[in-house]
Amino acid sequence: MAILYFLGGHDPFLDDGVRITVRALREAGDDPHVLLLPWGLERRAAERKAAELESAFRDLGATAEPAWPDDGVEEFAKILRKSDMVFLADGDARMMQKALRFSGMKKLLQDYQGVVMGDGAGALLMPMLALLPPDAYSSTYHMILGLNLVDFSVVPRYTRELDQYVIEASAGRTLFGIPEGSALMYGAGILSHSGPVHMFKHGKRTILNDEMLV
Repeated sequence: MAILYFLGGHDPFLDDGVRITVRALREAGDDPHVLLLPWGLERRAAERKAAELESAFRDLGATAEPAWPDDGVEEFAKILRKSDMVFLADGDARMMQKALRFSGMKKLLQDYQGVVMGDGAGALLMPMLALLPPDAYSSTYHMILGLNLVDFSVVPRYTRELDQYVIEASAGRTLFGIPEGSALMYGAGILSHSGPVHMFKHGKRTILNDEMLV
């Protein structure tokens, strides 16, 4: 079973974010290899982001390389076999979802057994259902299909101003509101977190305050 890291939408290489990234790399193993998926960005911006991430992971003792939606399923399977961790970079959730689904990467990630870390929109799409904020396509929060790695949903960049929508969406399901600077971790059926995380279940909110021990 994969070990999942949901980041609230902050720089994973600065301040408290780097502690979480170091823990994820430690769980990935010795000399970890990271597969980068900056698929929520236009290609030029994605290539710049990939270069930044490669350098940042190198500074932490890992090697990293990107894959692109047009690489093909055989290439994806090959690079996943040698990858200890997959990093879903932040970006546009709809663009990322479409690329993951039509490229065949979504199905491959459902069988992946390493560490999966999602930042912002990347974290949003890791669950079965992703809760999207109002945009040009909808005037209220709405659900789209995610990667189906877990059955709960997450709201990165959570603030209390979002409670009206999140409480509504939590009817019949569990949601976690993850503020910037916080993270939720899940593996082997066990949840842990870094920084305050808000759990919503059946319209009720609970604040998880315990700090992660590194």
